[in-house]
Amino acid sequence: MSSSPTEGLDPSTLEIKSAEQCWEHFESGESGVQEAISRARESVLVASSLWAETMRGTGRVIGLGAGTSGRLLALEMAEWGPTFSVPEDRCYALVAGGDMALTRAVEGAEDDGDAGRKAIEDLKVSENDLVLGISASGMADFVAQGLEAAGSLGAKRVFITGNPAAVVPGPGGVIPILIATGSETVAGSTRLRAATATHRILQRISTMGALRLGWIYRGRMVMMKPTNRKLRARALTIVSQLADVSEKRADSLISMCSNDLRLAVACGWLGKPAKETETLLDAAQGQLELIWQYLEPLKEGSMTSNQLAERSDGA
Repeated sequence: MSSSPTEGLDPSTLEIKSAEQCWEHFESGESGVQEAISRARESVLVASSLWAETMRGTGRVIGLGAGTSGRLLALEMAEWGPTFSVPEDRCYALVAGGDMALTRAVEGAEDDGDAGRKAIEDLKVSENDLVLGISASGMADFVAQGLEAAGSLGAKRVFITGNPAAVVPGPGGVIPILIATGSETVAGSTRLRAATATHRILQRISTMGALRLGWIYRGRMVMMKPTNRKLRARALTIVSQLADVSEKRADSLISMCSNDLRLAVACGWLGKPAKETETLLDAAQGQLELIWQYLEPLKEGSMTSNQLAERSDGA
């Protein structure tokens, strides 16, 4: 019998005999989910730093998961392109059982440790990469052996689990994130509390990582690409509000900057050509806040890109 808390029976579920009672049980369990997430705060902050470090460089973020955990990784990573302009070849969700497992159960796939190892080796994982492994029960060999392989290749690693007794896959250096949501409303059904907590953790890792990189500014997704009508309207609003210009001027700035919203905002602030502004934005490591902080000397020309870069390094 498994020792994972996710497999345990919650005694309070024994008397659930109606949909209304089930609803109340879900409601009462929400606080436990939030508490589990809150306890993982420091580890999640570290993971977000590793995410940012990887994206700032040339590495990839690679997810390893089985069942619901794998599907959550695929769901999360699918949003990084439209939200943050992360190229498809810089994020991979490796799901036990392959693409078929995204829409249906592939029984036994999570026990195939060799497949997890091979998936990592086939991607030629290196020290530049970050591998996120998720196993709610802490028992998925696909994830464990995949993380072990990633470690032997020098990759940064994060292990997310709902089992405090889980063996953290070696070699050392793995960042463990424990989300102790305990037993489920339906015993063993980790698509419930464990999945809810996992989804929120993944959201926070990527969102806080993007914030560290300046991809989010004052609550706006400034790395977004306006690829459809809705997003074009959003882009106009973002640039118009941040640069404090009309939507007509915002449209002109976006076109001038080839749909780079950060650059469009900086151009709106500085009143300089796109190429010159891009040099300054690069010196600021893409941080609009740094441009804003030194806006007047940059507009006047009394601060150079090299001087801005020095301040960026110390930020």
